[in-house]
Parts: sequence; C-alpha cells; structure tokens
Amino acid sequence: MIKKLTINDVDYIEQIFNLEKDIFKNSAFSKESTENLVKADNSFIYAYLIDEKICGYLMVLDSIDVYEILAIATVEEYRNKGIAQELLDKIKTKDIFLEVRKSNEKAINFYKKNNFKQISIRKGYYSDPTEDAIIMKMEANNE
Repeated sequence: MIKKLTINDVDYIEQIFNLEKDIFKNSAFSKESTENLVKADNSFIYAYLIDEKICGYLMVLDSIDVYEILAIATVEEYRNKGIAQELLDKIKTKDIFLEVRKSNEKAINFYKKNNFKQISIRKGYYSDPTEDAIIMKMEANNE
C-alpha cells in the first residue's frame, strides 16, 4: 500500500528518518528536514507500507510544473520487487528532475528504464566521497 504521509504520521516519519541514515549515510535528510517535507505545501513523501512497516519511500519537491525527486529508496530486503517502480509511477504526471551519484549504476539504469535522460553534470556535487552528480530529466507523457 502506498500512503502519502501527513504530519500526524509521526511513527512513519521516524521510520523514514532511520532508513535515510541507513541507506544514504552522510547525505541523509535530517529528522527536521523530513518533517518539513511532510508539512510544506510544495513537497510530499509517499511511503510504501507492508504490515505497517515502510519498505520504500519517495521524497518529492513540487515546483508547480515539475517534480524534483529528493530521494527514492527501498529497504534492502525488498529491493527488485517493483516497489521503487510503483512509487515513481505515482508521480509520472509532470516532468521530473533528479540528481544521482555518477557511480550509482543501479539507480541510473532504473531511471533510464523509466525514460529519464541525462541533461547535465554537477561537478563535485556529493561529498563523502566527493563525486559528480548526473542530472536527469523525464518528460511526462501529456498526450
């Protein structure tokens, strides 16, 4: 089940914060930032739940005519089961932008499979370790 989180979902926000630390280590969102994404009018978080446990999530900034993916992640034991795909499919109504580490080939291949194209590179964007970011864009099919 996919749920759009609200500020009342304190337990889920806590789970996402802990998953962020596990999955993204030094580049994880802080607890305050995670809460702010849920509170703000221009951002949201979708959580993929199995038995009240978050197995994947998607953090999105909504910039009126485009979405920017801030984070998309699946808990390791649930990877390759279509969870990230289901989450991404929820927002394919607008053009979508994202940054991804140049070395993250699995993610890059996932995005390419979903019609994202590389549009630019940000030199030294990531730290720990310092690494370039590939900026990718998917154009919505508004036909």
